Amino acid sequence: MLGIITYGSLINPQETVGLEAPPSHTIPLKLSAFKRSFNQQPVWRKSTSEHSAVLNVQTSDQDWLNAVCYCYLNFDFTTLDNRERGYTRKVVRSDRINCYMGYSLPDLDKVFIYLGKKEYENGTILPNPDYLNICLAGAKHWGEAFYRDFLNTTHVNNGIILRDHIQSS
Repeated sequence: MLGIITYGSLINPQETVGLEAPPSHTIPLKLSAFKRSFNQQPVWRKSTSEHSAVLNVQTSDQDWLNAVCYCYLNFDFTTLDNRERGYTRKVVRSDRINCYMGYSLPDLDKVFIYLGKKEYENGTILPNPDYLNICLAGAKHWGEAFYRDFLNTTHVNNGIILRDHIQSS
């Protein structure tokens, strides 16, 4: 069995329709040593405006983020790898994963996450509003604590927390 950690639009269950058969488990979790930022140029969500950023994750020993792990007995990565072509799929160490209270991961052989490719990083753009709304709806789907953590662990232009960005908009 394998897990796929999602941290942006794919935390919204409506965004996973058509990617693969339904997962056997869907688990909200906290992931240490990673930082989530709106600093990724979109590959297929085309936009040329200042408000075009989608989410990216980079390794960072001092940060953490919340995410959702979709677990599958078998998974064909063809469609998802194409959708996430601005990212590279990497294995995540299990010691970096902690589930939200009331959840536990099944026994997984491997857990993957998509990290943004350097050539698509851009620290000057702001969140794409439509994409942001999909992410916020997804975060709300997982409950108040998950939503609050999403707002407090997501960075905009690597300097502002999403909570503060939304309050100032």
